[in-house]
Formats: sequence, C-alpha cells, structure tokens
Amino acid sequence: MSFSEVHFLSDSLKQGVSVCVFMPERGPFGSDAEPPYKTVYFLPGYSGDYASIITMLGIRKQAELKGLTVVMPNGQNAFYIDHPERNANYSKFIGEELIERTRDMFRLSDKREDTYIAGISMGGYGALLNGIRYHDVFSKVAAFSPATNPWTLLSEPEKGGFGAAEFANMFGTREEYENGPWNILKAYSEADKSIIPELFIGCGDHDIAVDSQVKEFRETLDKSEVPYRYFGTEGNHDFDTWDKMLDPAFSFLAGIPEGSRNSLSIPPME
Repeated sequence: MSFSEVHFLSDSLKQGVSVCVFMPERGPFGSDAEPPYKTVYFLPGYSGDYASIITMLGIRKQAELKGLTVVMPNGQNAFYIDHPERNANYSKFIGEELIERTRDMFRLSDKREDTYIAGISMGGYGALLNGIRYHDVFSKVAAFSPATNPWTLLSEPEKGGFGAAEFANMFGTREEYENGPWNILKAYSEADKSIIPELFIGCGDHDIAVDSQVKEFRETLDKSEVPYRYFGTEGNHDFDTWDKMLDPAFSFLAGIPEGSRNSLSIPPME
C-alpha cells in the first residue's frame, strides 16, 4: 500500500490544504489493480480529520483489498458547502479542484464510473450533497451515519453540540436552508432520477446523533422512488459502528460482492 501526504494552495479556499492518498500496491500482496485507478474521495466528520480516520478505521486496508485509491482531505467543520463571501468554497473544492489536482498528481481514472465519494457524519452529508451537485463527476456515494438534515441538530443540541448561532453562521435562517442549495432532502426529491449517483447509506440502530435524520432521508428517497442500498447495524455514532460498514460500503463502491474481498493473505509459494 502506497501512502502519500500532499500539500498545496487551494484556489477555492484561498489557503494551504493537506490531503492524504492511499493507493493499492501492484505486486504479490496487492489487489492487482492497475492505473488509472478507481478513486474514492473520503470526507471526515465534524471535528475530525484524516489522521483520526486512518488511525481509527481500516481505510488503508480497504483501499488495498478493493483495489481503490482513497483521497482524504480535511473538512474544517464546514459541512463541505460554499461560502464565497468568505473565500471558503468547500463544495467547489471537493467537486472540482480536489479532483483536478489529484488527477494531475496521481494516475487516477478521469471516468465518472471510476470516481466515487464517501464520508462519515458531517462528511456523509458532504458526500451526499456533492455527489448530487457534481453528479457528472461521481457515480457512487457511500454515506456513513450521514447528518442529512443539520437543522435537526439544533432542536436536539445535546446530540450534536450545535447551536442556533453556529447553524445560522453556516446555513443562514431555517427558511434559507430549507429552500436553498444545501438542503439535500430537497435536492434528491427534486432531481432528475437519471442523474442521481448510486447510493449506499449506513447507520447504527442506536445512533443518538443522526438516527432520526437518516430515517427522514430514507423516507424522502422512498417517496421519490430513488433507489439506494441501506446497511443497518447495531451501534451508535462511533468508530466501532462505522468499522462494521467498511466492507459493505467499499464492496459497493468497488462493484464486488460484500465479503468477497475482506482479508489480506500471503500468496502460496510456487
């Protein structure tokens, strides 16, 4: 497994950014994947960064097993939306600039069918949001315990740690959020079904932070007849629960049967 950490000045964010990249090995212990590589852009959750993700979850292993390159930026608690008035265009960064820069640096496929987006919690929201905003870039979305309706975190602040001022600073008023471009329930229910990426959604059955949001989002998808793969499991809003989603989610992204490629083994001697 090849690991790289790159730093560059982002035009979308007007600041330096850090990104880590895992690439599958080519050789006896690898997946036999060959360039140009299929790629997952993986978004951390609120208060997280790629260091915490790769420390607590086996993302590196999944990249190797499934033959996928994984690119992880940091999220800056910004929900991966655009704020042009602040020179902080995170949606544009994820859907345009990060794609272009990493394809320039690494041997990644430029085909939509080989390009995916995934994320945890806030990153799950960012994956669903930018998956449909940049549907011409991403063909699949995998959302782990996604915060599909950030407004509900305000009504139950003990679950998310948010407050009215923080939400208003991020999204504006409730009316502006509900009628604006960052409302993913609205985006998916009103979208042309032919442009929606393939969806994987996972959530724990005791997820105190987003359980009600995910149920609401699934009801919206069902009502709008938008297909999706749902993976429910026992657990809360934590790394142990997300670890259970890794093989199902990455198998979905790689287009292989769940559980069919989930262990590394030393090849037999000839």
